[in-house]
Parts: sequence; C-alpha cells; structure tokens
Amino acid sequence: RDKKLIQLKEIVFNKIKNTPTNPGNKKLLIFSAFADTANYLYDSISQELLKAGYYCAMVCGSGKPRTTAPLESGMKTNFDFNKILTHFSPLSKHADIPEDKQITVLIGTDCISEGQNLQDCDTVINYDIQWNPVTLIQRFGRIDRIGSKNGRIQLINFFPAVELNEYLGLESRVKKRMVQSNIVSTAMSFG
Repeated sequence: RDKKLIQLKEIVFNKIKNTPTNPGNKKLLIFSAFADTANYLYDSISQELLKAGYYCAMVCGSGKPRTTAPLESGMKTNFDFNKILTHFSPLSKHADIPEDKQITVLIGTDCISEGQNLQDCDTVINYDIQWNPVTLIQRFGRIDRIGSKNGRIQLINFFPAVELNEYLGLESRVKKRMVQSNIVSTAMSFG
C-alpha cells in the first residue's frame, strides 16, 4: 500500500542489479530526517536485501545502529556506529573489508550528513525532502568528495504527493534555494 516505499524498493533493486551510475558500484545511501522513518525503511527492506545477498544497515542519532551484516566472527549482531560506516565505505575509511562483508545499503538520519567520508557510494536518496538546501548539500557531500573513484554520482529526491506539495510549495522553494545557494557559492568561489 505504501507507494513511496514500493518506488524506493524499485530504485534500490534496480541500482543493485543494473548498477547504472558506475560499473560495479551497488552502494546506496538513503537519508531520512526522522529516526522512526529510518527504522521503518530498515524493517521494510533489510530482509529482502539479505535474501538477495546484500547487507543493509541503519544509523540514527538515537538508538543502536542495526545491520544484517555479520561481524568478523560470523555472528549477526549490532555493529557500533563507526564499524557500520567502515563496512559501508571501507576505501574512504582506509579499511580492508572483503566485498562479501561490505554493507550495500545504508539508511541514516542527518547524524551522518556532516563530517563523514562515504564516497565509496555513488547514489544518495533523500526519502523525505528537507526544506533547507544546505542539509541537502551536506547529505550529498558525503559521497561528492575528493578521493572518490566514481566517475558519476547521483542524487534522488522524493517529494511529497502532488496535493501536499502544491499546498506546501516545498519543491519549488527547495529548488529556488538550491539555485540561490549555487549562485552565491559560485560567486564567492570565482567572483
């Protein structure tokens, strides 16, 4: 019944199976502003990913991180925050993690939107759009970083249903602010 979740699953499994952004890169980073939503997404997708042979993890500012990935001992349990990020993005974290132990899909809140190098990944999905373009830029900045081996990176935004979006005017406000932010940063950088 959740059309948005169904569409997210289609995007995730299409990316993993077809890897359209960069050959061989199946990694996705999914952001939500809310821990409840992040937990809902993890509960809704992690077991399907595991059955398909891919590990999923979820980190929020509150609560313990969760993952389907095995520990070094082979037991399934909770990783700590940094261990999850390292298993998701081992190259950027300078760790030697075999591919079959790496996390493919990471779901998180904005607790990981600043100061984290996650550029092993080439796709960011904003499941619930933020009105503040700086937050979107920070989220995208986790993968758009120096040292990335990706030739291309992708940002996917989920906007509210048309009726709600028309009421809120969210999409147009976010796009206008993104353009303004881009103009200001370009003027400051090259002006």
